[in-house]
Amino acid sequence: MYVCVCNGYRDGDIREVAQSGVRCAQEAYLTLGNGPCCGTCLPCAQEILDEIHGAAAVAAE
Repeated sequence: MYVCVCNGYRDGDIREVAQSGVRCAQEAYLTLGNGPCCGTCLPCAQEILDEIHGAAAVAAE
């Protein structure tokens, strides 16, 4: 699914950078090449990042 229509970032893109250690949506976008444009997608992107890092924390316990 598209998370960021402005930049064309999909949830898989966000998950990939999350697995490399990125925890902030704005940092994820910069890692992918462009920062956020309108910003309406940042909460959704952050939820994906939190989901990945929350799952990793549970797996480590």
